[in-house]
Amino acid sequence: MKTMPLSIGELSRARETVARILEEMGLEAFLFEIEPRPGAWELRVECAIDNAGGWETLTLAVPAELLRAAAGGQPQAHDRLLSLWKGQLAACRRSEVPPQAHGP
Repeated sequence: MKTMPLSIGELSRARETVARILEEMGLEAFLFEIEPRPGAWELRVECAIDNAGGWETLTLAVPAELLRAAAGGQPQAHDRLLSLWKGQLAACRRSEVPPQAHGP
């Protein structure tokens, strides 16, 4: 199956959407990469898992249509990704202070 090349804007929106959702999850420390694949995007997340400095790398398939909808501002798609990733990234350590509470 041939796929259309993605624009820089689409790649940027996908990355911004993933970053926003991961930050909303309150992960204490993480790195991520998001790459388009046929039919889905591949999300690799490296996150802190314990207080002893342990890290874990997880690779998740993200349905292309769901990511596109979330990046386009559809709240149901955003909430669905947030819900999915909370379960899939359950081992990642969370911040004690929710992200919304951080302020200047």
